[in-house]
Amino acid sequence: MGKLELMMKKCRNILVFLLISLTANATSQVGDILIWKGDTLQLFSNPLELRSDSKELSKIIASELENEYRRLYPKKYETEEDVSLISTACWRGYVAEWTIISDKIYLSNIYVWYDSKLKVDLKKIFGNELTGNLLFANWVTGKLYVPKGQCIEYVHLGYNSIYETETVIEFNDGVLVSSKTYNNYIAKKSKFTTDPNPNNYLEFVYSKVNWEKLPDLKNKHIQVSIGVQPNDDGQIDSLLSNYTYLLDSSELITDTTNIFIKEAIRIVKLIPDWDVIYQRDAIVRRGILLLFDENNKRKYAR
Repeated sequence: MGKLELMMKKCRNILVFLLISLTANATSQVGDILIWKGDTLQLFSNPLELRSDSKELSKIIASELENEYRRLYPKKYETEEDVSLISTACWRGYVAEWTIISDKIYLSNIYVWYDSKLKVDLKKIFGNELTGNLLFANWVTGKLYVPKGQCIEYVHLGYNSIYETETVIEFNDGVLVSSKTYNNYIAKKSKFTTDPNPNNYLEFVYSKVNWEKLPDLKNKHIQVSIGVQPNDDGQIDSLLSNYTYLLDSSELITDTTNIFIKEAIRIVKLIPDWDVIYQRDAIVRRGILLLFDENNKRKYAR
């Protein structure tokens, strides 16, 4: 496995919840729709992507949606230079609608994420796989997540925001085998999260850095992420090696003896407390992202 491929794989697996977000390089996503027990629910899962041919299907869906766009809005299609149905809020470009009937999950619709009138003809894509207008999703094995209620922590990344309640539905070959609803809650807020002035957090963190002991930072922007598992008291229970890494241009480093990672770990241990948020009966891991560069050195070095 090449270095770049390793970095990409590592980054995909890193879900570090920042105490205070210092950068935003990804966005939260519009979820699929689930119709179940008479309710229309948001789904923090994408069952269509579990199919082995999901990549090919995505291309076909995009083509069909563009054709439908041309049919419904011919004037707009002719005048727009670039017809793109993809957005940072919905990278897949579409919303799939799922329906649970008699404990079986079916694909019932696919439409553009911002316009439910712009939908595809499922028969053109799935043909004889359909039963009536529904596609039995027999490839779905595993857990799907349904958030409900108020958002208690917004995370600007994928489906990582946390809601008051969350139902986990488990399937085996498209058949529902279990469901469980969890009550998520904030047990404790850190002093920095409750501080109305985020600059106090930045000042605390970066003023603690031993800038003079670090290598030359000229033209460098080194990001270090440290994963933390808090305990009930908001103190560090453990540092998470799987969520600790350094990014320098295209290079990913996980060696904890690296001088920048060691310095970041030292800073993390000085932070007085952490948020304690329970999701699915477990304390959510936290993290911090530190940026070592000349700008922060000039601004915060003492």
